[in-house]
Amino acid sequence: MPRGSRTYYQRGRFISRKIAIDPKLNSQDDSHFLLFLMMIPHLDAEARLQGDAVIIKGLCCPKRKWPAEKVEEMLTVLQTLKREDGLGILERYMAKGINCLWMPGFESEQIGLQKDHEAKGKYGYSDIPYPPGKLTKLLKTKAKVEPIAEDTSFIEELRPKYPHLNLDEEWGKCQLWWSEGKREMKRPKSAFINWLSKAKVSNQPEAEPVETGDNMEGFEG
Repeated sequence: MPRGSRTYYQRGRFISRKIAIDPKLNSQDDSHFLLFLMMIPHLDAEARLQGDAVIIKGLCCPKRKWPAEKVEEMLTVLQTLKREDGLGILERYMAKGINCLWMPGFESEQIGLQKDHEAKGKYGYSDIPYPPGKLTKLLKTKAKVEPIAEDTSFIEELRPKYPHLNLDEEWGKCQLWWSEGKREMKRPKSAFINWLSKAKVSNQPEAEPVETGDNMEGFEG
């Protein structure tokens, strides 16, 4: 490090005013938008943060009355919002046993960012492990990836059939599951119906035990 330079931790980060007209972020409700904004000041110089919902709740939005489960749902939805290069506006991944979060494109938005003035960590200027190569490769090549499913009109068609499920959140979770690894969603509607069937079962309350009477003892179905 050059003589006379200082190492310090940032008190916050720059937020570009163009976020006010970002079509993907502004398509979300106020809670999703606010959570995204509240995470930015806590990013390190490598645009990373611990990605566990409980930690994000305590660090970034401790005064909001959001349970950790709600934060997890919002993070899942935000990760489905894709940039032109195919990366999410945020990406979460597991590395070294740590649930990690990374915001691609962070450096291009941080006017005057000087990494060499910030504290070094175990992984560059961060204590959060590096993102997987398959993610950083997309950022470097700026490859354009088409969304998994362009036509989602079937969601409205299915909504009356699953009144106890939040289909927008379930679709986000379904997309995220399919985007991991090398899975390819060839029939989005069929894949989503299968996903909802499993979600419906997991959300059903346990059935009350039924008295069978003494004459049923020892009966094997």
